[in-house]
Amino acid sequence: MKKSIVRVLFILVIGIGISSCSKEENTPTPTAETPTTTPTPTPTLLDPCNGDDGFCMNYGSVTKSGSANLFVINGNRVRVYWEKGSSTTFEQVELDIYSLTPGTYSINGTDASLEYYSAAGGAVSAAYGSVTVSALDTITGVTGTFTATMQDSTVITSSVFKNIKK
Repeated sequence: MKKSIVRVLFILVIGIGISSCSKEENTPTPTAETPTTTPTPTPTLLDPCNGDDGFCMNYGSVTKSGSANLFVINGNRVRVYWEKGSSTTFEQVELDIYSLTPGTYSINGTDASLEYYSAAGGAVSAAYGSVTVSALDTITGVTGTFTATMQDSTVITSSVFKNIKK
Protein backbone atom coordinates (compact mmCIF):
# COMPACT_ATOMS: atom_id res chain seq x y z
CA MET A 1 0.00 0.00 0.00
CA LYS A 2 2.86 2.31 0.79
CA LYS A 3 4.25 1.74 -2.68
CA SER A 4 0.93 2.64 -4.28
CA ILE A 5 0.69 5.91 -2.39
CA VAL A 6 4.25 6.81 -3.34
CA ARG A 7 3.49 6.00 -7.02
CA VAL A 8 0.32 8.10 -6.99
CA LEU A 9 2.15 11.00 -5.37
CA PHE A 10 4.99 10.67 -7.87
CA ILE A 11 2.57 10.71 -10.81
CA LEU A 12 0.75 13.72 -9.34
CA VAL A 13 3.99 15.67 -8.90
CA ILE A 14 5.04 14.89 -12.48
CA GLY A 15 1.61 15.86 -13.81
CA ILE A 16 1.61 19.15 -11.94
CA GLY A 17 5.15 19.87 -13.10
CA ILE A 18 4.31 19.22 -16.74
CA SER A 19 1.11 21.29 -16.66
CA SER A 20 2.88 24.23 -15.05
CA CYS A 21 5.50 24.29 -17.81
CA SER A 22 3.03 25.45 -20.44
CA LYS A 23 4.24 27.87 -23.09
CA GLU A 24 4.35 31.53 -21.99
CA GLU A 25 2.31 34.09 -23.85
CA ASN A 26 4.27 36.28 -26.20
CA THR A 27 3.69 39.50 -24.23
CA PRO A 28 6.13 42.29 -25.04
CA THR A 29 8.06 43.70 -22.12
CA PRO A 30 6.88 47.25 -21.48
CA THR A 31 9.50 49.89 -22.04
CA ALA A 32 9.97 52.65 -19.55
CA GLU A 33 8.35 55.90 -20.67
CA THR A 34 10.54 58.91 -21.02
CA PRO A 35 9.01 61.62 -18.85
CA THR A 36 7.86 64.64 -20.79
CA THR A 37 8.27 67.94 -19.03
CA THR A 38 5.32 70.25 -19.24
CA PRO A 39 6.44 73.66 -20.35
CA THR A 40 5.88 76.38 -17.79
CA PRO A 41 3.72 79.08 -19.31
CA THR A 42 5.38 82.44 -19.58
CA PRO A 43 3.34 84.93 -17.58
CA THR A 44 1.88 87.75 -19.57
CA LEU A 45 3.45 90.95 -18.36
CA LEU A 46 0.96 93.76 -18.14
CA ASP A 47 1.98 97.23 -19.21
CA PRO A 48 -0.47 99.70 -17.64
CA CYS A 49 1.51 102.60 -19.13
CA ASN A 50 0.45 101.39 -22.58
CA GLY A 51 -3.22 100.60 -22.01
CA ASP A 52 -3.19 97.35 -20.03
CA ASP A 53 -5.02 97.02 -16.71
CA GLY A 54 -3.14 98.38 -13.71
CA PHE A 55 -1.55 101.54 -12.35
CA CYS A 56 1.01 103.83 -14.00
CA MET A 57 2.39 107.28 -13.22
CA ASN A 58 5.38 109.39 -14.09
CA TYR A 59 6.68 110.58 -10.70
CA GLY A 60 9.05 113.39 -11.57
CA SER A 61 10.98 111.67 -14.30
CA VAL A 62 10.57 108.09 -13.02
CA THR A 63 7.82 105.76 -14.24
CA LYS A 64 6.08 103.76 -11.51
CA SER A 65 3.72 101.01 -12.66
CA GLY A 66 2.21 97.63 -11.92
CA SER A 67 -0.90 96.03 -10.55
CA ALA A 68 -2.94 97.85 -7.91
CA ASN A 69 -5.85 97.13 -5.57
CA LEU A 70 -9.16 98.84 -4.92
CA PHE A 71 -10.38 99.37 -1.37
CA VAL A 72 -13.80 100.71 -0.39
CA ILE A 73 -13.50 102.69 2.84
CA ASN A 74 -16.50 103.44 5.10
CA GLY A 75 -18.85 102.78 2.18
CA ASN A 76 -18.34 106.29 0.79
CA ARG A 77 -14.86 106.47 -0.72
CA VAL A 78 -12.50 104.34 -2.76
CA ARG A 79 -8.75 103.94 -2.58
CA VAL A 80 -6.50 102.94 -5.45
CA TYR A 81 -3.50 101.34 -3.74
CA TRP A 82 -0.23 100.53 -5.53
CA GLU A 83 2.93 99.15 -3.95
CA LYS A 84 6.25 97.81 -5.12
CA GLY A 85 9.47 96.52 -3.57
CA SER A 86 10.25 95.57 0.00
CA SER A 87 12.33 96.78 2.90
CA THR A 88 14.65 99.55 1.69
CA THR A 89 13.11 99.61 -1.83
CA PHE A 90 9.46 99.68 -0.71
CA GLU A 91 7.21 102.37 -2.18
CA GLN A 92 3.46 102.88 -2.36
CA VAL A 93 0.76 105.23 -3.61
CA GLU A 94 -2.63 105.82 -2.02
CA LEU A 95 -5.12 107.70 -4.18
CA ASP A 96 -8.37 108.31 -2.29
CA ILE A 97 -11.54 109.50 -4.01
CA TYR A 98 -14.23 110.65 -1.58
CA SER A 99 -17.12 109.59 -3.80
CA LEU A 100 -18.55 106.48 -5.41
CA THR A 101 -19.48 108.11 -8.73
CA PRO A 102 -17.43 108.88 -11.84
CA GLY A 103 -16.38 112.51 -12.29
CA THR A 104 -13.52 114.97 -11.95
CA TYR A 105 -12.31 115.72 -8.44
CA SER A 106 -9.78 118.17 -7.02
CA ILE A 107 -6.96 116.58 -5.07
CA ASN A 108 -7.37 118.88 -2.07
CA GLY A 109 -7.96 116.54 0.88
CA THR A 110 -11.73 117.07 0.68
CA ASP A 111 -12.73 115.64 -2.71
CA ALA A 112 -9.66 113.44 -3.24
CA SER A 113 -6.21 112.94 -1.75
CA LEU A 114 -2.93 111.46 -2.89
CA GLU A 115 0.09 110.24 -0.96
CA TYR A 116 3.36 108.73 -2.17
CA TYR A 117 5.63 106.87 0.25
CA SER A 118 9.10 105.45 -0.27
CA ALA A 119 11.31 103.76 2.29
CA ALA A 120 14.16 105.98 1.12
CA GLY A 121 12.35 109.32 1.31
CA GLY A 122 9.29 108.92 3.53
CA ALA A 123 5.75 110.13 2.82
CA VAL A 124 4.75 113.13 0.76
CA SER A 125 1.20 114.30 0.04
CA ALA A 126 -0.14 116.14 -2.97
CA ALA A 127 -0.30 119.92 -2.67
CA TYR A 128 -2.86 120.10 -5.48
CA GLY A 129 -4.03 118.28 -8.58
CA SER A 130 -7.04 116.57 -10.07
CA VAL A 131 -8.32 113.07 -10.66
CA THR A 132 -10.79 112.12 -13.38
CA VAL A 133 -12.71 108.92 -12.73
CA SER A 134 -14.22 107.60 -15.97
CA ALA A 135 -15.65 104.36 -14.51
CA LEU A 136 -16.28 103.45 -10.90
CA ASP A 137 -17.93 100.30 -9.66
CA THR A 138 -16.91 98.74 -6.35
CA ILE A 139 -17.23 95.26 -7.90
CA THR A 140 -15.99 95.59 -11.48
CA GLY A 141 -13.34 98.20 -10.74
CA VAL A 142 -12.30 101.81 -11.16
CA THR A 143 -10.65 103.52 -14.13
CA GLY A 144 -9.32 107.04 -14.54
CA THR A 145 -6.39 109.45 -14.74
CA PHE A 146 -4.76 111.98 -12.42
CA THR A 147 -2.14 114.70 -12.28
CA ALA A 148 -0.67 116.33 -9.20
CA THR A 149 2.09 118.44 -7.78
CA MET A 150 3.40 117.09 -4.52
CA GLN A 151 4.32 119.18 -1.47
CA ASP A 152 8.01 118.62 -2.29
CA SER A 153 7.35 120.06 -5.82
CA THR A 154 7.57 116.68 -7.58
CA VAL A 155 5.17 116.72 -10.54
CA ILE A 156 3.12 113.63 -11.35
CA THR A 157 2.04 113.26 -14.99
CA SER A 158 0.93 110.55 -17.44
CA SER A 159 -0.97 108.87 -14.63
CA VAL A 160 -3.56 106.23 -15.29
CA PHE A 161 -5.36 103.53 -13.34
CA LYS A 162 -7.41 101.01 -15.30
CA ASN A 163 -9.81 98.32 -14.09
CA ILE A 164 -8.45 98.34 -10.54
CA LYS A 165 -10.42 95.77 -8.55
CA LYS A 166 -10.65 94.58 -4.96
